[in-house]
Amino acid sequence: MKKSIFYLLIVFIISCNPDSIVPEKNVEVIPVEEEIVPIEEEEEVPVEEEMLPEEVFPDGSLNSFFNNCLISDRSSNIARKNPIQITEYDQVNNRVKTNYSNLENLLVQGTNNQSWFVTQNSEASTVVEIIGVNTTDGWIGLGNTYQGSLNTKIGATLEFFNPFINYEIINDRPLFNPYPTIASEENLHYIQPGGIIEKSDGTFILLTPVVFGPHTKRSIYYATSANLQDWTFHDDLVLETMTITFAKPNGNVFSTGNPFKLDDGSFLVLLGVQQPNNNYTSAYMIIDEDLNILQQPTEIMIPEWQGLDQNSFPLSITKFDNQYRILFHRRNPSFIDREIHEIVATNLFDALNLNQSISSSHIIHKGNTSSGYLRGKADDAAYMEFNSELYILLGGEELGSVYLTSRNREYGLVKLNGGSWNHDSRSPLLVNPVQLHKKYPAYDWAWDHLGAFVSPIIKNNTLYIFMAFGTDNPDYFISGIKVSLN
Repeated sequence: MKKSIFYLLIVFIISCNPDSIVPEKNVEVIPVEEEIVPIEEEEEVPVEEEMLPEEVFPDGSLNSFFNNCLISDRSSNIARKNPIQITEYDQVNNRVKTNYSNLENLLVQGTNNQSWFVTQNSEASTVVEIIGVNTTDGWIGLGNTYQGSLNTKIGATLEFFNPFINYEIINDRPLFNPYPTIASEENLHYIQPGGIIEKSDGTFILLTPVVFGPHTKRSIYYATSANLQDWTFHDDLVLETMTITFAKPNGNVFSTGNPFKLDDGSFLVLLGVQQPNNNYTSAYMIIDEDLNILQQPTEIMIPEWQGLDQNSFPLSITKFDNQYRILFHRRNPSFIDREIHEIVATNLFDALNLNQSISSSHIIHKGNTSSGYLRGKADDAAYMEFNSELYILLGGEELGSVYLTSRNREYGLVKLNGGSWNHDSRSPLLVNPVQLHKKYPAYDWAWDHLGAFVSPIIKNNTLYIFMAFGTDNPDYFISGIKVSLN
């Protein structure tokens, strides 16, 4: 009897051991191909949840010229509320059905008829081509798998992706051909955009900060074009920190946003300047259209954006409804860049030089607390005016998640509505092509990241955006994309 009681006691203790308890898991586990549950076994039927309706944007708004390049639950890129799920799988015909009801969106082809893809998992570690969509019976035909292994289990989540639904890459290659590897007789690391100028003769200048080494030095050069598509890089130094009294010698200086045209025809250029203690401060200079410096770099004397203790820089400047607006980016001490602020002033130089005439100053995006498509690193923003309305192209990098946007750089559209900035609910709208170069080898140089800082301009019913696409070596290739506004 005592032995029986002792045996039962041992069994009870083992069964209550914490190591034997299966923890609750909130993250979806995606099995590899051989782990997929056989069809004959009982299938897990997902709970049907109503998807949010597609938002309709008025004709003539900049939003109306964009489509959904990433179709998914738009409430959050970190934790989907109503994820797209597989409801049926036809193994014989290699096709799926999902709970997504607006299948007509998948019939809109990208530039040069690039197809849509099914993606799964972090950073699109699974990519499968869509070869046909039947909007009547709901079947989505699948083609080649270009990366990973599709989880076809009932209830598995997925996303639909086609970056080229929104843009085409200018000349399907980096901006310069041949691409420069040396500037001022030094090997360069990469080139980034730094703002575009339209000259009085109708030609264009793109300021191009050049990075040397692992961001040990950055100086400003430029490129020229007659048509915004064919560009020539000039190995001709415009500005370096050696000539800036408050800068770190042989440090980093870069231009951001499009230079702002002043009443006398000169241009105010926003600058980020590395200081001797390695923090960044906000500054500006004034140049003419031939890139002669009319006013040397000057610190912006707004206390919260100036000084050795600050670590920040300006992003973009514009004048709208007789008010000057400037976007600033604050760098977090841990180098997780999350904050974008806006200052509104009635007099530009009173604000920049005297900290006067400022009517408002507030944060417009904080990546670690904001909901929606951009939670994480928020470090790029550029004003755009279209049809007498003001927009911001807002970019950054997502926090880690189980979705395509994880640690991926993307851009969304924000519109000024009264005194508030409203995000396009379909954002992100611009996302890099990830691993799609395995189907389109021409984009082998463009698969990793979109890079700061964007320089947009609208000409001839086309939105041109100059940015940098990333790979692992070098970090980025400067490039251009265009969005038709017809």
